[in-house]
Amino acid sequence: MNARPVAALGVALTTFLAVAALLTDLLAARIAFSAIVGLPVGLIAGAAAGIATWARLWHSPGTRPPLLGTAAFGYALLGAAAVSYAVPPARSFVSVGTALPFGVVCAVVAFLLARRYDDRIA
Repeated sequence: MNARPVAALGVALTTFLAVAALLTDLLAARIAFSAIVGLPVGLIAGAAAGIATWARLWHSPGTRPPLLGTAAFGYALLGAAAVSYAVPPARSFVSVGTALPFGVVCAVVAFLLARRYDDRIA
């Protein structure tokens, strides 16, 4: 299985979400529209992380399980946001407090599976 594009896109997504959310929250007390700063910086950081994963980090087999775990975290958060948006009855259940633990569980499972079946990941 060629998981390189899956990992690169997922790491980019996770980095974008983490940097944008953190920077927006940190600047919220000082700047009224902190998302105007946080989103572009998150986009640049996510693109850099995705390119680094694609070009450099994937070549080392020891880094593949952590990269796939990181990617799974971003995909899980994106999936939770999609369910919250598309399924109105689920909006009361899906929140930051439930999406983050779900993402962590998905990341750990992906990491453990990638570590267990490292010979199948190219």
